[in-house]
Amino acid sequence: MNTTSFFPDFTIHHIRFTAEATTPIAMGAYKGSALRGAWAGYMRQAYCGAPPAIRQDPVHQAVCPVCYLTTRETGPEGRRPYALQPPLSRQERYEPGERFQFGFTLFGNAHTLFPYLLLAIREVGQSQGIGNWLEEINGRGRFRLISASAYNPHSDEEQILFQAPAAMATTPTLSVTAESIHAHARAIMARSHDGALRIEFLTPLRVIHHGGLMRWFTFSFFFQRLLERLYALGEHFAADPARYARPALRQAVNRLTPLAERVRVIEDQTEWWDVKGYSHRLKKPHYLGGLVGSVSVVSDDWPELLPYLLWGQSVQLGKNVVKGGGWFQVL
Repeated sequence: MNTTSFFPDFTIHHIRFTAEATTPIAMGAYKGSALRGAWAGYMRQAYCGAPPAIRQDPVHQAVCPVCYLTTRETGPEGRRPYALQPPLSRQERYEPGERFQFGFTLFGNAHTLFPYLLLAIREVGQSQGIGNWLEEINGRGRFRLISASAYNPHSDEEQILFQAPAAMATTPTLSVTAESIHAHARAIMARSHDGALRIEFLTPLRVIHHGGLMRWFTFSFFFQRLLERLYALGEHFAADPARYARPALRQAVNRLTPLAERVRVIEDQTEWWDVKGYSHRLKKPHYLGGLVGSVSVVSDDWPELLPYLLWGQSVQLGKNVVKGGGWFQVL
């Protein structure tokens, strides 16, 4: 396996936040929409005074860190430089003293904007609140930020970035790279002697298939959509965007699609989780449902295919990655 083939100039920084409720918090079973709405709304309100029309201007987005993170829109899935990982528990309420974790993944150079992310999350918890309005506290639930850490999901490496009650934070340097992907792929294949892997969908996978939603898992289509997302992210956030332009994507699709079509699904334990949030910007419900559960798959071609799946673990897939959708693990 040659690591130079798999996005050598693309880096990803995973950040894990630990928070503690200071009042009751009600967020529903799926918390990605509430987390993203509170954080992004506070960022725009507190740190950028530009009107909405200006925020959509690519020139403004290039110089405004807030709009670069929250408004940048360059494709049908919103090629924004981050993805969100919500708490996986489906409990709908946290009581004071209970802790919960959530994460952000920052693509390319977006990790340099970590201080904005940290300040916004800390202020949301202390002043604005999050989740549903609760009459008992006359507001939204509050929390205090306990810690923030960078981590590599392929190893046990961790970098402490912030620890309460300290006021200062460290810029993340620990990242997922082509080298770490390569090492983890080799470790997985060494343990999978029969060529069987399990893909576990932790949050709803919502992708379009032939004009409709993919409600039954198809590996070849899933893999093609993942290739499209990876190359689109590379074109916008890697050091050498030309490496990921349309001709490169076509070559990858032509080379890898026959291999993906040979992957066999030997067990499908996925189901459709019909969940929705609410868009305060659009003043209407936002549908977030998708496939959750797991599939077991077998292939003789994992040396070629597996690195892309491992990149996919980090970038997530589908229409709602900025609200936590499409988060999966390869086991």
